[in-house]
Parts: sequence; structure tokens; C-alpha cells
Amino acid sequence: MKTILNYILSLLIGLSFFQSCASEESIAIEADFEITIQNNDYSVPVKVDIKNKTIGADTFNWTFDGATEPTSTQKNPKTVVYTEPGTYTIKLEASNKDGIKEEKTVEFKVDAAMKVDFEWIQEGSDTAPVKIQLKNLSKGVTKYLWEFENGTPSTSSIENPIVVFNQAGQHKIKLTIQNGREEYSVEKTIEVKNAMNVDFDWTVDFIDQDYETPVTLNLSNKTTQAISYEWYVNNSATPFSTVQHPTIVLTTIGLNTIKLVAKNDKESKVLEKQVEIKANKNLLTFEHIKLGINTAHSSLGSFFSSQLGQVINKEKVNGIDGALIDFAYFGLSSAFDYNEFLSPDQVQTKSFNAIKNAIHTKIINSQELVGTQLSVSQFDAIDNGSDFNRLTITESSRGKTAFDDNVSNRVVLFETADGRKGAVKIEGFINNGKESYIMTTIKVQKPKNK
Repeated sequence: MKTILNYILSLLIGLSFFQSCASEESIAIEADFEITIQNNDYSVPVKVDIKNKTIGADTFNWTFDGATEPTSTQKNPKTVVYTEPGTYTIKLEASNKDGIKEEKTVEFKVDAAMKVDFEWIQEGSDTAPVKIQLKNLSKGVTKYLWEFENGTPSTSSIENPIVVFNQAGQHKIKLTIQNGREEYSVEKTIEVKNAMNVDFDWTVDFIDQDYETPVTLNLSNKTTQAISYEWYVNNSATPFSTVQHPTIVLTTIGLNTIKLVAKNDKESKVLEKQVEIKANKNLLTFEHIKLGINTAHSSLGSFFSSQLGQVINKEKVNGIDGALIDFAYFGLSSAFDYNEFLSPDQVQTKSFNAIKNAIHTKIINSQELVGTQLSVSQFDAIDNGSDFNRLTITESSRGKTAFDDNVSNRVVLFETADGRKGAVKIEGFINNGKESYIMTTIKVQKPKNK
């Protein structure tokens, strides 16, 4: 019996010793891990990689508050994704077979997604000055910095500023956004056109180049950046036109004032110019007019129009109204032994083609054969169309007789179909082979409406 009791006592003592040794040999745990934000991008979506550095554990329970997958039991869990901004914790509970447990928690902040963009609303047209209201379209922002090239103001830190560009040209608008950790920028360009500039000029047809009443002015508006126009003459209170390029007839002798008021949505500007209108002498004078002989018709030309103020050659004659041609000159050769002025409706009797829509002009080539009515000195003295009124131009075979170059400064008389009287003074017979010509001065009464 004693032996059995001693055995049991020894067994209990041994078991107690074993348990004491086992307790002393339990493995300690040191829970530890670190996180890495991919690309250091804290704006959603945020991806977090975890590196487990725990010692002494064989079981791991991960809690990812707010993540797309909130838990994991892997030693090294896969990338954790957060899609909403906020402050989150990652918690690790590590344990082992001895029942030892230890925890570690890491807290971090996820920012809202960042986007940088803007647009603007423009007041009125794009002519200077241009005022715009910026509209911020950015996201995830805690701080703004606007930079306006040549703008007023030049910078701003508010969300939706207003800026004015007074200078024409291209101006950069730059927006930089921040959230405390990240920064993004975007740049756009606004184009501002020059401010309105008002200007105008005019042209007149040949018949009005003497500025004798009545004068038709073809106004040429050179204004830029305007949207409406008002034209006034001689301080009238009522505009005579609101079109861009009007035509006006001036009948007042002396200085006439033409005023243009140009407007756009930003401003109104005024410009005045003056034009002097002279009394009408009812006379057109053309000096140094070359009329080519028969063989020079294609180059120098042999037809003349006082209403167009030019000599017309063979190539141009079909492009004009034949009724505007006053007369034709026919020179047989460079010897000038046969010369004749012809009515436009009779040119086909010589070497010319018929003129379409031609009119009839009375002509006296040889005054000496029918009684001289206008001498050279009298021609030179003419300074008014009324000086021709005393002439009686009657056609006759003798009066139409051709002439040679023996008489210098010959004066040829004519009267157009519309009753205008005139004269041609031949000042020289110029021998230049096939390009020979006569040099003339021509005086004629104006058309009835001029």
C-alpha cells in the first residue's frame, strides 16, 4: 500500500514539474504590420498594400473598416481597396496555439477623388473689355489658386471668381487645386478681340471726281468690332442710313459733314469727316488722251467714253454697254494722211466690228469746210459746259470729211445722242509704227443727271 502511495506521489510531482516547464516555454507574440498607399495616392479609389511583420503568431484576423472586402485571415492579405472618402482603421488580431493574442491598429485618411477642371460664362461679345464668370468644375478640393494672365485681378483663391480682360490677345487662365497632400493644375486660353475702332472712307465714280454737285459718295465703312451703324450728314438729327456701306448723294455746295456712329454691346464711338462739294460747271475735261490708229486698236484703243473716263480697246468693248461710247477715232496709218472721227453706230464702215447697243453721235471733223465755230483759243478758254451752248452741230458730208496731219491743234466737234456737246483738240500726231496715235484733250458737257 505504501509502495502504491509513493508511486502516485512521484507521478503527481513529475506532472507538476512538466506543466511548470511547459508554461515557462510558451511562445510570445509581437503583432506588427505596415501599410503602403499605392502610388502615394490618397484620393479614392485608394489601394492599400499590407506587409505583415508579426512575430510568434500563426493565426491572423484582419478587419478593414469601410473597405470593399472588410475582413481577411491571410497572413499577408491582398490589396485592400477603399472607394469612399473618410478616416479608416486596419486592425490585426494575431494569436497562436498557446492561446496568446495581440492586436495592432493603424488609422489613416482617404481623400475624396480629385478632378481639376473649369469653364466660364462670358458677358457680351469677345471684344475688349471682356468680363467672365469662372465656374469651377473641380472635385476633392480644399484650396484653389487661380492665375489670370493680363487679367484684373491677376490671381484669386475663391472657388468661382470674376475676372476682366482689358487687352486684346490670347490670355492664359490657370487653376491649381490642392487637398493638403496632392496638387493638380489645368490651363485654358481665352481670346479677346481688339476694342472697337471706328473709321470710314469713300469713293466716287469717275464722273464725280471733280466733286461738283451732285456728287455720289460710295461710303466704305472700315469700322471693326461694331454691330450697328448710324450715318448722319450735315448735323442732321435723323440718320440717313443704318446699313454698313451706304451710298449718299450730296447736293449742298461747300463743306459737308458726314458722321458715323458705331456701336457694339460694350461702347459707342463717333467719327466725323468733311467733304467739299463745288458748284457744278457741267464740264468734263480729259487731258493727254491717246487714241490709237487702226492697227493700235487692240493695244491703245480707238473708242472713247466720257462717262467712263477712258479709252476702250478692242478687247474691252464687248464688256461694256456700247451706249456709253461717245465716238471712235479711225487713223488709216502712221502717215496720218487719212483721219476721221466716227459715230459709234457707224464704226463698222471702217475696219472695226460693230458696237452692240451703239448710239449715234453727230460729228464735224473739218470745221474749215462748213464754217469754224470753235477755234483753238476758244477751246482752251472753255471752263464751263454752258460755253458749248452757242454751238450748232449739224451733220453733213462736208463736215464729216476726213483730215490729214497738216493742220496742227485741229478741233473736232461732236454732240452725243443725249444732247451733250463737246470738242476734241488734236495736239499731236505721234508716229510709232503700228502703235501710232494722236494726243488729245477732250472737253464735253456732263450727263444730264450730273
